[in-house]
Amino acid sequence: MKASMAILAVAASFAAAAEGTNELVKADSSGGFKASATVDFVSDAMWRGIIYNDNPVWQPSAMVAYDAKELGTVAVNVWASLDLTHKRGTLNKSRRSCGLQEIDYTLSYANSIGPVGVEVGHIWYTFPNDNGPSDQDLYATVSLANPIATPYASAYWNYSDSCGNDTSSVYFDLGVSHDFELTKKLTLTPKATLGFGDHAYTNSRGGTELTDQTLGLAASYAINERLSVGAQLNYTWTPSHTMRKEGYMGEGKDQILWGGVSVSLSF
Repeated sequence: MKASMAILAVAASFAAAAEGTNELVKADSSGGFKASATVDFVSDAMWRGIIYNDNPVWQPSAMVAYDAKELGTVAVNVWASLDLTHKRGTLNKSRRSCGLQEIDYTLSYANSIGPVGVEVGHIWYTFPNDNGPSDQDLYATVSLANPIATPYASAYWNYSDSCGNDTSSVYFDLGVSHDFELTKKLTLTPKATLGFGDHAYTNSRGGTELTDQTLGLAASYAINERLSVGAQLNYTWTPSHTMRKEGYMGEGKDQILWGGVSVSLSF
């Protein structure tokens, strides 16, 4: 969910997840300031393999970055999620979760050494209806670009939750994707991801466990050099008994088919 400044095209193409918050910024020969904006319409609000809201949502985002070429790229990203139905979501049963549910802010730095891309950053997750402190994550992502596929590994440390507690929970995200350029304008990107959470993340007494798995397919069509449209379809399921017991996929559910469409503009 996009044609933007990303090493992993799939990271932009699947920005429906607030995971889409960390886009690996790719340096180009021109350098200088860059900007992009994306609007996603998706059937469900997904976050790290969890159904945050099982209603259709509108998720706009905007990014401004400064590309210092070999010195790397610094970027600021703002992402929001709005409920389109004004019905109660899965994770938060209160009607206070309707309308504007979340606004996230990300400050990141990205660089690459040959085919290896590295990004580090900080994410502030804010919830306007709660009027409280934000969740805060520190994260790092490493990717390896090659002609066959692009694998990546990410780690997120949630060191402060929305109640101001020191949760020290950790979530790991492993994935692989590949761009197939069917034409000069049309790109097809399949992906596969695995999510792992430690005991603090799953709220269990056990150790780190596999919490979610996703298979996805995204398509992006470049109308011109700056404007593109896209679509995505994903299948997510959770093998974690702990996560199913907590009802994070909905009562009695352990899988979901979800997707949406997007429009992206780069400057």
